[in-house]
Amino acid sequence: MTISRPCLVGLLCCAIQCVGQQLPADTMFLTSAKNNQVRLYTDYIVGQTRLNNGSEHRDYLARNDEHPYFGQDDWQNGSIVYDEESYANVPMFYDLSRDKVITEHSINGSKLELISEKIVQFSLGGHTFHRLKRDQSKIITEGFYDVLYDGKTKVYVRREKALQQKVESNDIIFTFQQKNRIYVFKDGVYHPVKKKGSLLDVFEDRKAEVRAFLNKSGTKYRADRESAIARVAEFYDAQNQ
Repeated sequence: MTISRPCLVGLLCCAIQCVGQQLPADTMFLTSAKNNQVRLYTDYIVGQTRLNNGSEHRDYLARNDEHPYFGQDDWQNGSIVYDEESYANVPMFYDLSRDKVITEHSINGSKLELISEKIVQFSLGGHTFHRLKRDQSKIITEGFYDVLYDGKTKVYVRREKALQQKVESNDIIFTFQQKNRIYVFKDGVYHPVKKKGSLLDVFEDRKAEVRAFLNKSGTKYRADRESAIARVAEFYDAQNQ
């Protein structure tokens, strides 16, 4: 039987009043009873969190230490804006092979895949991901993008792990191939960036300055492409203030 929230509150109040009437002198017992009732109500509220709204997530049978998740293959506490509410210290996984955010059901501990369309953004492992919609030019697809730089110019990374399957001893074994695609959002347009030349083309209006910045700052494009692109975007914005 499901108890509505108003009924539950009423029952708690009655329980506390009854304890107080029967044992007016037993302060310790009354305090304990009150605390137990408050704890019961708190547990009930937690069970109603919107984060319990999702579908069951099934684990992969992967080879060796491979896994489809962002960062580590274990729960990480993060924050999320979900269904118009903000939550902190939420245990999460981010499945890069399916572009799904997974959390732990607050009551039964099962893994739940949250409804992607209800997620505005989430932070995990020191990274913040925004959900972007497909643009008119169809350069990007709808999904979650790691925000490397969030100024007037923006730099995003689409992180994916391509799922591959094969059969071993009647078991389906999964392997995952990492792929990262970087985009610079400038003047209302998403620009895919792969090589250093394509980065300079995005900032054509200040190409000479950007090239000089890369040389003088010691930024190694090949060694850390993501950091280099983010630093160039920041430099470009600073020059245009």
